[in-house]
Amino acid sequence: MAKQSTHVVIVDDDMISLEVMRAMLGHFPATKISTAENGQDAYELIVSERPDLVLLDHELPDFNGVELYCKVQQELGAETPTTAMISGHNPDDFRAECEAAGINKLLQKPLAPSDLAELMRIAGAS
Repeated sequence: MAKQSTHVVIVDDDMISLEVMRAMLGHFPATKISTAENGQDAYELIVSERPDLVLLDHELPDFNGVELYCKVQQELGAETPTTAMISGHNPDDFRAECEAAGINKLLQKPLAPSDLAELMRIAGAS
């Protein structure tokens, strides 16, 4: 059974990327969207609100995405949300690092609507 609502946190320091992902998510019904533009704000948001899905930029001003994911995972353990690492760079450059950390999906910007639909399905959206 699908959940009533899916909470997604978008973490990106590039305002255009953040707004594009927010607009794409607007096509999914019953989705709460929260955003953060740096790793520390994202960490606090994810730990306090426990979203279903995190769209995480690889390069942030204060952490890289893998460092942030590991910090969240250390705090939340098995309750760590489904996380997709998103980057404008070639994902092969950091794929091994992401997989070793346990990041669920690795995607390249610009994000394809089909990739986002698959992530929403995994996170439990209707």
